[in-house]
Formats: sequence, structure tokens, C-alpha cells
Amino acid sequence: MTLGPLRRAGFESFYRISGRSGFLGEVDRMDAAYRGPRAALDAAAEERLRALLSHALETVPFYRQVRPVASADLADPAAAVRAFPVMTKAVIREQGLALRSERAEERTHWNTSGGSTGEPVRLLQDRTMTRAVTETKMLYMRWLGFEPGERHLLIWGAPQQTFREGISLRERVYRFLHHQQYLNCYEVSDGVLEGWIDEIRRRPPSVIEAYADAMFDLSRYALRHRRPLPRPRGIITSAGVLTDERRQAIQEAFGGCPVLNRYGSREVGDVGCSCPADTPIHVSELMYFVEVVDANGRPCAPGAEGDVLVTLLANRSMPLIRYRIEDRAAWADGECSCGRVSRRLLTVFGRQSDFLVAGDGTRINGTALTTLLYWVPNLRRFQFRQVQRDRVRFLVEPEDPAGAETLRAAMAAPLAKARQLLRGTEIELEVGPIAPSRSGKYRYIVNELTDPGAP
Repeated sequence: MTLGPLRRAGFESFYRISGRSGFLGEVDRMDAAYRGPRAALDAAAEERLRALLSHALETVPFYRQVRPVASADLADPAAAVRAFPVMTKAVIREQGLALRSERAEERTHWNTSGGSTGEPVRLLQDRTMTRAVTETKMLYMRWLGFEPGERHLLIWGAPQQTFREGISLRERVYRFLHHQQYLNCYEVSDGVLEGWIDEIRRRPPSVIEAYADAMFDLSRYALRHRRPLPRPRGIITSAGVLTDERRQAIQEAFGGCPVLNRYGSREVGDVGCSCPADTPIHVSELMYFVEVVDANGRPCAPGAEGDVLVTLLANRSMPLIRYRIEDRAAWADGECSCGRVSRRLLTVFGRQSDFLVAGDGTRINGTALTTLLYWVPNLRRFQFRQVQRDRVRFLVEPEDPAGAETLRAAMAAPLAKARQLLRGTEIELEVGPIAPSRSGKYRYIVNELTDPGAP
């Protein structure tokens, strides 16, 4: 027996022992639903939405208080959900545990938003959501023909490597059984890119999952230096905007393989993904009810840009209903040539993270810095602003202004790690209000250098 079948057997044993022997079967059922009749998908998605709204009205103090609809109105859940208030990060902070279900699952954990706008929030997520997110990730990989046991490379943020922290035994076992390898993209330099190329050529992966900006850096470097790379089954990019320019460069560098664009966030998981046939993003409607609305809250017609609201159907421990994910998008019109009938987002105008540049020229992905601040108390928002090659302003705004000095003291450890990461660059801590950009959004990374040093 070769290593591939052995790894598949280990993969299946892992899910069987953890009580999820039907994992791959559920992935197959989801794929079949998205390829089946549209009416059947609508019926299944509406039933899940109805169940979530009913659960929220019955068990969540916040929704009992606002009581947007009566139970009788849930006969048409797609209409009823629009009567619910829009959920924002400010509301989550204000309401706190009032958003927690009185019938939350026993096995829950706190997570945070990614902080890409500089305003991270804490959310309660349960095991049902974790399972659904894992199944959805596997579904997108199956669209590329990936099978368990094949090599899965992630060019991803790895805080353990960046900050020299250990990896747990459980995580090591998980990565081995899933045949996963991580290449840390929080720090990128020409030397790092050379190392990635050598590793990919030495051990060609079946599928690559990567930050969009890191994959673009790698592809441009490989093309410029004429370093041919093996062609995988496909590449899935996330955590950044996959522009046409980036997609073309990645495809050219990797032998013309499919490049999929996955869209989501830490708060809700993976909302959707493009397919090998076309660029619009298929929404995973069995897990999400997605709206695109105009400034007055009215649904946008296909092609019209609006704000994205996401209702997560899988987490009943802290239901997120009409969550403003702080992106803008537009619906695509018509069906995809791939045969899937799910609704598609034509464009997602997401936030692109700037890099900061260390004193030695290494480009530091902004996400690496946000991981330092996930659990700092009394932190409302933050921003790293590079004003000179050797100077970065680190702005933090307290939730409670009376606790400004306490927040300053709490910044000692994150500040030390940030200085370690941005070696050779002075970081000046400033505590106080942070002004939004002209667009009204708070950017957590602002690089004011005219030439930040593209690879």
C-alpha cells in the first residue's frame, strides 16, 4: 500500500474516532445539492433559515427584546429575515452575552474577527459551525478534484512560526493525517520566496491554499526569475482580493492551473468560492443567507454594488443574523456553465491589506500584526501606519477612555513582538482616537511609502 492510501485511511479514521464518520458523505451531499434543481436548493436553504430565525427568537435575549417578527411570519423566512436589525460590530460589543443563546451547545469557544478594519470583536462559535466550516472547505477543494491523502500545501499565516511558538501534538497529528504543510507568509522576502519555490519543486502539492497577496508575490518572483513551478490540481486563494492581474500571474506561474477565489471571514467562515469554470463566487447557500443591499437597506439588482449582509445558518450558540461583514459586492446574473445552481457574487470589493516593510526590507503581512491584538482588553480599534521606511506609528483606541493608561500598559507585550517582527523599524505607540479613512472605514494597515518595495 502506498503512502497516499495510508494517509486516506488515517484521514477517515480521524473523523470516525472524532464522531464524524459521515464527513465525506456530507461533502458529497452538499455538492449534489448545488448541482440539483434550484427549487430543491431553495427549499432546503429556506428550511435552515426558518429554523435559525425561530431559534433566535425563542432563545436569544437580544432578539426577544427587539422582536422583529412574529413566529407566524416565518412561513416566508427570506422575507422575514429582512425585518431583523442589521448586526454590526458595535452592536456585538454593546450587547455582549445578550446575543448568546440560552440553548447554546456545551462545546463552544470564543473566536475573534480578523481585525482587518482594526476593530476586532469576540464571537461565540460552536462545534456545529466548526464542522460545517471544515466540510465547506473540503467541498471547494473537491471542486478541483482533490482527494483525502493527497498533498495539501498552505501558504498561510502561521503565528507559531512567526513568534517562535510551539505547535501542539494534536495539531501535528492533524496536519500529518491531512497531509498538510504550512509555509508561513507573514514574513516575505526574496530569500523566503526562493525557499518556497525549492520546497514546491521538491514536493509538488495536489492543491495549494494561500493568501492572495502572498501567492501573487510568489508567482511574480517565479516568473521574473524564470523558475518554473509544477502544475497542481488547482490553487485556492483567500484573505485578500484576487484581482484579474493576480489570477493571471498565478496561473502563468503554475502551468495554467485553475485558481479559485474563496471569500469569507473569521466571524462566519467561508461564504463562497469561485469554480474552475468562471470567476464569480458561488455562495454556499446551505450555510449562509447572503444579502446585497443599497444605502437604504433595499436588495440590489444583479450587477448593482451594495453592502454585504451575511446570516450564518450553522451557529445557533450565538446566531449572527444580517451581519454587516464590511465588504461590498454585486450579484451575478444567470447560471454558471459549471452546472451548479447556487447564487453567485459577481464581484467582492474587499479590503486589501497593505504590507509593512521591516528595516531589512522584509515585507510583513498585516495579518501577522493583528494576531497580537486579538485578546487585548479594552481595545476598540487599532492601526499600524508606516510613515517612513524606519518609522511606524502604532495607534490604539481604548473602548473606555478612562482605561487609556491600562491599555497602554497592556500593549507592552504586543509592542515587543511587533518590534521583533519589524526589526530595524522604530514603532511609536500612540493611545487615543483613530480617525477613519475618507471612505469611512478604519484601515488597520496604512503604508504611506511611495515605494513599499515590491518583490
